[in-house]
Amino acid sequence: MQQKWFDAALAFTLQHEGKTSMDPDDKGNWTGGRVGVGELKGTKHGISAASYPYLDIQSLTLAQVKPIYYVDFYVASGAPRIEEYSPVLAARLFDLAVNCGVTGGSKMLQRAVNVVCCGEVLPRRRAAWRQAIVQLLGGQPLRVDGKIGPITADVIRACPHPVALLTALRGEAYIHYKGLDAASIPGWLNRLGASA
Repeated sequence: MQQKWFDAALAFTLQHEGKTSMDPDDKGNWTGGRVGVGELKGTKHGISAASYPYLDIQSLTLAQVKPIYYVDFYVASGAPRIEEYSPVLAARLFDLAVNCGVTGGSKMLQRAVNVVCCGEVLPRRRAAWRQAIVQLLGGQPLRVDGKIGPITADVIRACPHPVALLTALRGEAYIHYKGLDAASIPGWLNRLGASA
């Protein structure tokens, strides 16, 4: 892991997660994870009472949240496995893990990989990188299990199209966001379109 890549990913995410919220209509601000359930502790630096009910949310400092983000989101999402291939893709995966959950963000990336890297191509038209991916996966699509493990990372690293993967990942995230709370869609889509 390159500390500079995590620091850059965290800086991007905190641009969107840095505010304090005590909105009683936001389920993430309640320790019970539902509006009106538990104690209203809020969200600060993107760390919510729903996910971390035992923390004193309003007293959190950036120094305290950095290791939480590193272990619970950056490492858990699998971002270190792909950061050398594409720091931008790793940063986007991390950001989606924070915003959509580790498993949700990882599944989006795996679906994007299937779109870009694992589509059916006639054997005579397969580039060497596609042939390598066919061998890695035994001719099957990548399993969408929400875990960026060694196989997913190997497939990603075999694909010479990180920009295409990033575009497909944004498409997967758009599909996810469009069915959610209409009041939040502009913010989510602005975040999705921002440079990481």
